[in-house]
Amino acid sequence: MKSLAVLRKTLRELLRERMTIGLMLVFPVLLVGFYYVSFGQTNEGLAKHLSILVLNLDEGGVAPEGGVLRAGQAFVEVLRAAEFEGQAVFAVTEVDERHMAEITLREHKASLLVEIPTDFTAALQGFVNGDGTIAPAELALVGAPESGDYVFARSLLNGYLRQFALQTAGWDESVDVRYRFVPGTGTMSDFDFGVGGVIVFGITFSVIIAAEVMVREQVGGTLRRLRLTRLNAFSLLSGVTLALSFVAAVQVPITLGGALVLGFHNNGSLMLVIFVTLMFNFSAIGLGLLVACFSRTPADATNLASAVMVPLVFLSDALYPMPELPVLTWGDRVIQIYDLLPTTHAAEAIRQVTVFGKGVGDLVFELAALAILSISLYALGVVVYRRRRLQLG
Repeated sequence: MKSLAVLRKTLRELLRERMTIGLMLVFPVLLVGFYYVSFGQTNEGLAKHLSILVLNLDEGGVAPEGGVLRAGQAFVEVLRAAEFEGQAVFAVTEVDERHMAEITLREHKASLLVEIPTDFTAALQGFVNGDGTIAPAELALVGAPESGDYVFARSLLNGYLRQFALQTAGWDESVDVRYRFVPGTGTMSDFDFGVGGVIVFGITFSVIIAAEVMVREQVGGTLRRLRLTRLNAFSLLSGVTLALSFVAAVQVPITLGGALVLGFHNNGSLMLVIFVTLMFNFSAIGLGLLVACFSRTPADATNLASAVMVPLVFLSDALYPMPELPVLTWGDRVIQIYDLLPTTHAAEAIRQVTVFGKGVGDLVFELAALAILSISLYALGVVVYRRRRLQLG
């Protein structure tokens, strides 16, 4: 019963702190909006992302029936006409000199540069006529190899180049390729993929809220008065935990609702998403208790908690893919260094549920790792806070 009294007291205080409750409930929705503006507007198709530059140096040749044959320009038109699901694949811009094109690439304003050589038409004619004395044409694909857009555009362009060469030779490909998508991914955008990380980011604000609440209790003398009522540490900390868990449980539907309004495609269970976030919330509360142990004022708590949140979110795999940083191999699974953060497993579990429609049975590793890390951090926070701030039995 004492835990419920602390629960009601904490919720009333949070409701009076409009900035605090707004931070928990409103900011994640705003973050979803920012994420949508950055990654969710894909109505223009791949062409919006795969902008390629073409330096066409092809000198052309004489067509068999007379006239001028310009295979280089014909290939450019093939790239312009390329479509996928009714949308353009490439945004093609022809340039006159390589120097300016390379500047555009360095400024990340284009995915790659295609340099068509002067003998492109002659090489294709030699290929068609079976003339082995003519060397094959060499297209130069210029770009940053570490760029995902460059790698993707290059792989697509190779396919169109092969198709163009075969059609020029009068050959038809005998194999018809049909694409199928993993369920839940056919219409997936970067926005859909990132919503799970945004939800987890929102829950990490419990670090700040928990730290502020506990420091405020200390500074305001509430803890001293509570000792007179023989309130034990379990009742106090469980009441605060229940209050912050309630706020987190309310936050998730609000955040998901905002994402759905902006076109998010949810393929899984809302209740499972809430369950995952509540598990993760224990780790955030535990870290908040640790922060409160080393803070003298609410301002100190906010600053220190923010410093804890940054690596917790941005050094995990929550908001964007991280590079390979293996620590050890366990069976068939490679454990990365950021797998030591609960945010990684929480975001991955939510992503698997919302994007791929997975259930509990498909998330054994993620849920087990999240449970171990969250319970460990929460227990550490409770033990340290009790020893440093509470001298209760």
